[in-house]
Order: sequence, then C-alpha cells, then structure tokens
Amino acid sequence: MKPLERLRLATALSHTVPGAKLHLRTDRGESVVVGEGAHADNGPCAMRRVVAASACPNQPDLSEHLVDISVGGALTDVGGGVFSTCRNGIEQRWIATTLLPDRVAQVLADVGLDAVPDEAMHAAVKPDSGLAVTVLAITTSDMRFHHMLDEIAVLAAGACLVEELSCDVSRLAPSNETAGGVS
Repeated sequence: MKPLERLRLATALSHTVPGAKLHLRTDRGESVVVGEGAHADNGPCAMRRVVAASACPNQPDLSEHLVDISVGGALTDVGGGVFSTCRNGIEQRWIATTLLPDRVAQVLADVGLDAVPDEAMHAAVKPDSGLAVTVLAITTSDMRFHHMLDEIAVLAAGACLVEELSCDVSRLAPSNETAGGVS
C-alpha cells in the first residue's frame, strides 16, 4: 500500500470516529498528534484538508515524509484492518477502504453471514469523497451475537481488501486491444 493511501485511510478514520487520534512520525524524527483536545497538534478536519490537498495533482505529497502512521485514542487496532471502539455501551468495529460506497454494500452482501440474523448486526457506510475513502461501522446491540462482532468485521475487512486488490489488478492489466488481441 502506498504511503498516501495509508494516510488517507487513517485520516478518514480519525475524521469520522469521535475521539480517534492519529500519531504520525516524520523522517525528521518529529511526532504529530492529530485529534481533538489540548494534547493534539492538529485537528482531524484540518488534517483531512491537508491530506485531500496532497492527493491532488501538482501538490506536494506530504505522506512521503512519514515513517509511521498509527491510529489510537478511542480506536484500538484489533488487526486485519479492523478498529474497535465502544460508544454509549455499544461495541463498534470500524474499517476504512478505498472502495466506493456502493461497492462496499455489494461486498458486504456477499460476505455470507448466515449465522447472524439481519436485525442483530448493523453496518453503516460513511463515504468521504474528498479523501476517496469509505468508512464502514459495524455494530451489534443484540448481546447474543456480541461474540461474533470481531469475526464478522474481519470477514468484511478481508472481503473489502480482496475487492480492492481485484480492482487494482483490473486497472493494471492490459486490455485485449492494447495487447494486440481482438475479442
């Protein structure tokens, strides 16, 4: 994954999830904390604007100067591209992806969660067009299925990653016309 893509995903999470923080370390040894409050160097909205500008053509890519990006604060990295938080007593799992919102919805429909009734889990898709990122929140309010929240979130994150890779390969693969073939 390219540094700018990692930064876009992390920035979208910190901008979307209340209480989330980013910890950035530069190639000069500087540390920057992005979040709300007195201990933050920059707010999530300001960081979002900086990152969105870095993704524009003819603008400097600030991500090239970052050696480490970590997400924290209200979010805990549980692995596999899944982050955990608890708000108002409700457990949530968060995933950031470069897929478009409608594609995320299609991918989630294909995950195959037959063991969980539809009303037991809720997924909210939150697009950020400025960063070209979609953030996904998965929650359960039914305590009978709380133990499956991590498993379902990992399945969803994995399905999104596979689709992202598939899209990348499709963009990179030469078409039949450019390869000299005709269908």
